[in-house]
Parts: sequence; C-alpha cells; structure tokens
Amino acid sequence: MALKLYVDFDGTLTREDVGNQFFRTFGGDVCDSIVQEYHEGRISAVECFRRELRAAGRIPLKVLDEFLARQEMTPGVPGFFDYCRSTGIDVTVLSDGLDLYIHRLLERNGLHGARVYANRLTLSDLGDGTAVPALDFPHGCSECGVCACCKRNVLLTTSGEEDIVGYIGEGFSDRCAVEYADIVFAKDDLQRHCQEQNISYYCYSTFDDVVSRLQLILSRKRLRKRRRAEVKRREAFVCEA
Repeated sequence: MALKLYVDFDGTLTREDVGNQFFRTFGGDVCDSIVQEYHEGRISAVECFRRELRAAGRIPLKVLDEFLARQEMTPGVPGFFDYCRSTGIDVTVLSDGLDLYIHRLLERNGLHGARVYANRLTLSDLGDGTAVPALDFPHGCSECGVCACCKRNVLLTTSGEEDIVGYIGEGFSDRCAVEYADIVFAKDDLQRHCQEQNISYYCYSTFDDVVSRLQLILSRKRLRKRRRAEVKRREAFVCEA
C-alpha cells in the first residue's frame, strides 16, 4: 500500500499565487475583473485564461525573467521533496496554473524532474526580446468548466485502488480534489472548505509542518484510507464504466 501525494503549486509550494501575479504583471488591472467574472460563475476557467492571455499580449522576455526571479517558494519545500524521495513517497505537482513558470521555478530551486500536471503555456520568440504566448489545456474536463486542469481526474487516473491518496493545497481549485483524498493538508480557503464539508485535514503553514506530520503518519503500523474518499473514488470509476 503506497502513499501518493498530490501538491498544489500556486500559494502552496509558492508563497504567493504566481499565476494571478503573472497576469496582473502582463495583462494589467483588467485581469482582476476577468477573474471576478470567473469566481462569480459567469465564465469558465478556460475562458478566463484565454481572456487574460489576450490582455497580456506579447510577453517581454526580460520582464518575464525578472518576474520569475522575484517569486519565492514556501519555506521547507526542498526538504519536503528530499524527505519524500528518501521514504519512497510518490509526489505529483497538480496545478490549475501554467506549466512554464512551474517548471522554471521548480528547477531554479533544484527540484529537477518533478512530475507536473498543469495548463500548458508556450512562448514563440519573435527575436525582438518579446514572445507570443499560447495556451493549451491537456487535462481539462469536458463536463465541468470550474477548472481548466481537472485535478480530480488526474488524481483518479494516476492513483491505484490500493494507494493511499494524500493532497496538499490551499485554494479554490483544490476543493474538488480533496473530496477524493484520504489524507488532506489544508490552509486558507481550502481549510475553510474542509471545515464546512466535514473533511478531516491537517493544518499546515510551511512544508516543515507537512514533513513533521508525515513522519507521525508513517510511524503507524498501517496507513488507513478515509472511508468517504474511498467510496467517492469507487463511485467515480463506476460512473465512467
């Protein structure tokens, strides 16, 4: 019985929501009103991203490099990945953000080769110091427009029946996924959601907190599934069959 951990990126592995700051930096204040429409349910996540990208236009590559250099990881992140490697815990970064900045920030912090599921951002270099951005959504769900990258589907299709599923997150796009997780680490908006939905969770602030709790969990003789999450995973597969 293996423990598989799925970890949100923006605001979880990083101190701030890098995606929101990215679009504010390159698209301006109009992106805030676009995101507001999304949170009010008037547009889908995909439409939100596409409109923000149109607002951003060409991306100055020097400004992008400077922007990424200012982003900080949450304290304890490198130690968390080291601990998971040393104990055989499988870790997947699962984000409704953009893979380009995720990969760059992970690699900048020595976290090479991390498995990442996210929305795909590509840049076509124009040779004048700017690039044209393009978006693709390889992990979307045709039946739901709440998220552009369906964390629930990724979690279900990349975990096995015998796995213990863990999830670490903090925000809106994590709400669906935690319904299917046996072990949940939550803070901020996700913590409030877990309280409202009666989902058991561990509170954390840094990833040192996460490692300390994982050490206690793994010291038990047997990891246990959360019954409600196990049932939901089975029901999801029955519905798909």
